Amino acid sequence: MAYEEPRATWDKRFKARHYSYRDHHSATTGLPASYVFGTNARVTSRWNWPTLGDYPALPGPPTMQCFAREVKVLCTEDCWIMFVSVNPRYIAFLTTGYTAAQIAALGVPATITEIAQFMPADEEITFYPTYGTAIVFYQATASGTIYIWIEGNVEGSE
Repeated sequence: MAYEEPRATWDKRFKARHYSYRDHHSATTGLPASYVFGTNARVTSRWNWPTLGDYPALPGPPTMQCFAREVKVLCTEDCWIMFVSVNPRYIAFLTTGYTAAQIAALGVPATITEIAQFMPADEEITFYPTYGTAIVFYQATASGTIYIWIEGNVEGSE
């Protein structure tokens, strides 16, 4: 199987305006809560947000992981959000032949949790995480409803 050149993958990633997979979530803010991207999309069909290990019996290459590439967030009250992403260094080690145990021994975490970012009430803000897997959210002063729209892509195989 021929894969595209790495530069072509990155050019598409940074020039893209829309991605292949979509998901949406809403919840009430309060104590810290989280949402794993793709969870609601997969309720309808696992084809809506593929993950590693899906379809192992099919011929061809294994299914790759879908990651959030564009995330729009709107909350009716002030809140705080943090994105959780796969650590790019972790992926780099995996692709060069290291095992998960060896990478852990080097002290490289599998994920990165960003610092909390303030979301003002009734402001829609778009984020572009790299290898985004989840979002953590909680209220700033009063409970509100948070709306999260996610578009994702499977890196390198689209």
